[in-house]
Amino acid sequence: MSKKRVLVNAYFAQNLGDDLFLKVLFDRYPNVEFHLLTASENYNIVFQNYRKVKIIKSLSMKIGNRTVNLFNKLHEGIVKYRNYNAFLNIGGSIFMESMGWQKSLESRSQLPEKFKEGNKKTYIIGANFGPFEDDLFIEKHKEFFSHFDDICFRDNYSYKIFGDLNNVRSAPDVVFSLKGGYSVAQDKFIGFSIIDVEKRKDLKQYFYRYIQKMSEIAITYIDLGYKIKFFSFCENEGDLRAINYILNSLDSCYTEQVKVVNYSVDINTFLDEYKACETVIGTRFHSIILSLLFNQNIFPIIYSDKSYNVLKDINMDGKCCFIKDIEELDVKKMIKILPGNKLKNRSVMLEAEKQFNKLDLLLL
Repeated sequence: MSKKRVLVNAYFAQNLGDDLFLKVLFDRYPNVEFHLLTASENYNIVFQNYRKVKIIKSLSMKIGNRTVNLFNKLHEGIVKYRNYNAFLNIGGSIFMESMGWQKSLESRSQLPEKFKEGNKKTYIIGANFGPFEDDLFIEKHKEFFSHFDDICFRDNYSYKIFGDLNNVRSAPDVVFSLKGGYSVAQDKFIGFSIIDVEKRKDLKQYFYRYIQKMSEIAITYIDLGYKIKFFSFCENEGDLRAINYILNSLDSCYTEQVKVVNYSVDINTFLDEYKACETVIGTRFHSIILSLLFNQNIFPIIYSDKSYNVLKDINMDGKCCFIKDIEELDVKKMIKILPGNKLKNRSVMLEAEKQFNKLDLLLL
C-alpha cells in the first residue's frame, strides 16, 4: 500500500470540540487519506476543504423489519480493513459508564480486534476515562485497551487509572495544539459558552439556577457597557435551546446587545467569532481550552470532573465554579477577579502535540 490511509472513529454529532480534534488531525497529516466512520453527509461540508477526507456514506441495511448497522459487520467486503494502515479512535469523553455499556464495549471491540489480527496499527487519542462507578468497568476496558498499540489520555486522572499498562500515556488536550494564535478582541465582547444542563441527569435539578445566573452575568456586563456573544458548540446536545431560554428571560433592551453564534458546519467562522471576545464565561469543556489557547480571560463553569481535572493539571483550578454551586456565585466578585485569569505556562501547547507521538512514527 503506497499511500497512507487511516480509518477514523470519532463523535460525529457536529460538536465543535470533537470536530476540532479532527481538524487538528487533518492539518497535521495533509498527505494522509482519512476515512470517517460516519454516514452523516454534513461531514462532507464540514471538511470540504480537505480533499483526502472521505466519509463512509452508508453502512446500514434493512433485513425484514430490522435495520442492521453494518459498522459492526466487519468482514472484508464491508470495511475492507486490509486497505488501511491504521485504525484511530479520536475523541474526548468516549469512556463513560452508561446503561448497557458491556454490550456496547463488545461491539466497539470488533474493529480494533480485526485490525490487530491483520497486524495493523491501532490508536486512541485525546480521551479521558469516566465517570464510572463499577470496578468491572475498569477491568473490561483493560481488556479492550489490549487491542491498541497506543492510548494517550488527556488528563493525569485517567492515566493513573491505567498506569500499569505499558501502552498507556498522557498529554494535554489535542485542541491545545490547534494553530490559530491569540484572540483579537473587538468592541468589548464577552463570550458565553452555554450547555443544556437539563439534558444531564446528574445536573438537571440546577437547570433554572444555571439559566438565571447566566442571565444575571450577561445583564451585569451589558450594564457595564459590554456586548454579549452566546456560543452554541453543539446544537444537537441542546446548547442553542439553553441559549434561547436565557434570551427569553432578558428584556428587549438587553437582547439588542446579544449575538448568538451557533456552530453548524463552518469551524473557521465560529473560531473567528470566538477570538473576538476579550473574556469568556465558559461551560463547554472546549470553550475553556480555546480561551486558554487564545489567551483570553476565562471563568470556567464546571459541569464535569473532566474540566476540573484538566484545569488542575495546568494549575488553573483556582478561579472557577461548579454548576451545583452556581446559585452562590457572586457575579460582582467574579468580574473583579476575572481580568488576567489566563494560562501562564504556555508550554502546554507543545506538550499537547505529544498526543500524536506514536501516530507520527507511522504517518510522518
